[in-house]
Amino acid sequence: MENAKHPFVIPFEFRGNGSEYFRIWWVNVLLSIITLGIYSAWAKVRRKQYFYGNTRLDGTGFEYLADPVKILKGRLIVGMFFVLYLILSNLIPRVATLLSLVFIVALPWLVLRSLSFNAYNSAFRNIRFGFRAGYGEAAKIFVLFPVAVVFTLGILGPFAFFRQKQFIVEHSSYGTTRFAFTASAGDYYRVFFSVFFPVLGGVVVCVLAGFIYPPIVPLIVLVLYLYLFAYVSVKITNLLFNSTQLASHRFESALKAKEYMLIVLTNTIATALTLGFFHPWSTVRTLRYKADHLKLIPEGDLDHFIADRQEQVSAIGEEVSDFMEFDFGL
Repeated sequence: MENAKHPFVIPFEFRGNGSEYFRIWWVNVLLSIITLGIYSAWAKVRRKQYFYGNTRLDGTGFEYLADPVKILKGRLIVGMFFVLYLILSNLIPRVATLLSLVFIVALPWLVLRSLSFNAYNSAFRNIRFGFRAGYGEAAKIFVLFPVAVVFTLGILGPFAFFRQKQFIVEHSSYGTTRFAFTASAGDYYRVFFSVFFPVLGGVVVCVLAGFIYPPIVPLIVLVLYLYLFAYVSVKITNLLFNSTQLASHRFESALKAKEYMLIVLTNTIATALTLGFFHPWSTVRTLRYKADHLKLIPEGDLDHFIADRQEQVSAIGEEVSDFMEFDFGL
């Protein structure tokens, strides 16, 4: 039933605007260049704090609580590894091969650390999100499955993508409550197979146009790419949110492919014509559109649920903080 304080559907809101974000964006870019990238860690925190704070649910904004020093440390570790790899690949190729294997082994751990860091440093109404998973499962999801996709010539691609989304959602939590994921691999196969005939048709049109009027081929390719990008993005985003639950609370995403394609197209044109300076406005437009089409469907009183999470979280304290050290930017 609906009540005055918590209607049956609670919409998300994004209250940021392009002019505000432009001031943050250009300072971030300028200082990152001047400091040779060192300020990029602080830039990331400023950017996320702006977007989180302006994304609201039931009148309350989200919070991003990360320490930029820890982000910088993580980036320095990864940066030093790649510098070492580049040097040794020219001097001692065999050692470079060994480092490549080390990176593959370390990749699941790096992914887990980054997911855990970003989740733990995100909060809503003073309750942090969380992410917990084991190395073995992460290795299967982020190393074994992608390798299998290559050996199956892409046939396992939708399945691998589904398992990654399922892994991330089901190991995420809000306070002490884990999220649930109800989508199936078949749902993702249907999304990817639905673009097969448009792609085939686009290839045929490009071939015919190449014989009739070759200069128009790049324009056809661009339009086809934008349409496919918008279509797949919309379908995947809707599927992700519509299949995600937090306890008995559900999400509802209703993005439209044509509307999103128009936003992507106009953003791309405006950004190109302004030599990149429209980027802050394009980012804000995209986030506002996504927020305007996302809703929470609560089962019961949302305040009661949040109060219950706060009580349980206060009981366990900050015991997970030692698991969180660096953000590796993955």
